[in-house]
Amino acid sequence: MKWYWYIVCAVLIVVGIFSSIELVEMFNVASKEYGTAITIETKNNYDEIAKYDFGTIGFESDDYINFSNVTTFAPIEFDGKDKDYILLFNDQPAVNTVVTNGKVVGDVNLVFYGLEGEKVSKAELHFVVEYFASQTKVTTTITNENDSVAYLETYMGINGAILKVVERSAL
Repeated sequence: MKWYWYIVCAVLIVVGIFSSIELVEMFNVASKEYGTAITIETKNNYDEIAKYDFGTIGFESDDYINFSNVTTFAPIEFDGKDKDYILLFNDQPAVNTVVTNGKVVGDVNLVFYGLEGEKVSKAELHFVVEYFASQTKVTTTITNENDSVAYLETYMGINGAILKVVERSAL
């Protein structure tokens, strides 16, 4: 063999080694996060006052039509007289929010769709957050229409159930 064949073989071996290293790095599985998630609080300049993580809400019923849950949490200071608050359930804003001194009430409507894109059920959650000196009481109610409680429980099994009370900040 001529001497230049040795050089060509050496170059091919070096290129093969570098290509193998790059392929390993390219196909290496790694969990990475790029950027940051923009939450509704940061986007709208809201201040989070309280966060209630239920995991899943365990509803109880006497008639299998009206379901409710009452959960207590640690007390926090709340000023419903001079400040404006809203409720967020899994980052979805509540509608018909009413704020009084010591209480926030709001409704969250979740729509569930089938595999064909058709609406199969709607869960209308009603939240009442009451602030007392010794505790905070969160009452959640729902009326079971078209198996809405079953769809809601499946939704919470996947997405969880986090209720936030946020203050609208003055810009």
